[in-house]
Amino acid sequence: MRILLTNDDGYDAPGLRALWRAVGFLPDVEIDVVAPECVQSGKGHSISRTIRCRRAAVEPIGELVAIDGTPADCVRAALALPGRSRPQWIIAGINRGSNLGVDVYYSGTVAAAREAAMHGIPALAISQLVKADLPDDWAMSSRLAVAIIAALLQPDKPAPAGADGAIHRMVKELCAKHRPAPDGPAPCWNVNLPKPADGRPPEAVRMVPVSTDPLPAEYAHRLDGNGLDILEDAGSYHQRPHRPGTDIAEAFGGTITISNLMI
Repeated sequence: MRILLTNDDGYDAPGLRALWRAVGFLPDVEIDVVAPECVQSGKGHSISRTIRCRRAAVEPIGELVAIDGTPADCVRAALALPGRSRPQWIIAGINRGSNLGVDVYYSGTVAAAREAAMHGIPALAISQLVKADLPDDWAMSSRLAVAIIAALLQPDKPAPAGADGAIHRMVKELCAKHRPAPDGPAPCWNVNLPKPADGRPPEAVRMVPVSTDPLPAEYAHRLDGNGLDILEDAGSYHQRPHRPGTDIAEAFGGTITISNLMI
């Protein structure tokens, strides 16, 4: 199985390295990496008419392709560059920061997965909720990611080394109930990993709908020296409105959420 990895945090982001380690535990896979030259967070599904590509290397991944463009550009470039095999899955992440609710319209991570699905390639976007008072734990994120990815991509195989076995079992059970029709459009899964305050791995996984509650437009206003109006984001991400049972409510409550996005 050939898998393409990309992200929106840049080709040298720790989340991409964590994803590469996770996918490397899967048996019988070949991994390609095409990722942005620099941070593209919040760029949504924008694309470029001209895409500049260069070969780069980053440890421990090794050689990859760095794109002067957006995450959606990365997917399009991977399909257009000569001498490359078409991937069977495309995975975007692990994003530092969740992509919940209407974030899926703003997110470059999710846009990369959606672009893949538009081209008939099954795709997965995976994001890690962050909290200012808690350190990143990319080793934990990688263990959870490989459990989820293995269950979605290789449901007939046992949990690979490095995977959280309990999470792998739960995702396989969910997939058996919610697997997309084989003759339907390519699935586009959106996964969010919670951030429990005690540092322990989450104990639940749920397939949930994406919240449609808007992200509040809350800004602090000031005038600069030229008399221009300046608006600076003043909203609290963790206090955003959400409905019970949606991805926001579940992820904020400590559950791993999986949503099948319709393209």
